[in-house]
Amino acid sequence: METEPTTDRLTLHESTSTHQADPDTPPSEAVIDAIAADSSFDALELADEFGPLYDVIDPSALDSLFQSTAGADRCVGSVTFEYAGYRVGVDQTGRVELAALE
Repeated sequence: METEPTTDRLTLHESTSTHQADPDTPPSEAVIDAIAADSSFDALELADEFGPLYDVIDPSALDSLFQSTAGADRCVGSVTFEYAGYRVGVDQTGRVELAALE
């Protein structure tokens, strides 16, 4: 997963980072990987410290929203939610944008 700092469009005081997941990585895993890469926590510590991801969003629903099927491409759009001290944005390309909450 690659990381590149970006400027948040909403507030100049927030720090943001963007992570690009591999095409085969489900969005729910990409979110956990991005937060782990951006923080001092690993994937297991995130769940211990902040609760499991499913407490804020259904990982299966997130994954199926952007899943390609034999007859159709991935849905176009994005999903935004808060988890582990971040505003998390996920889109159909596997891009995960993290904005630290203050």
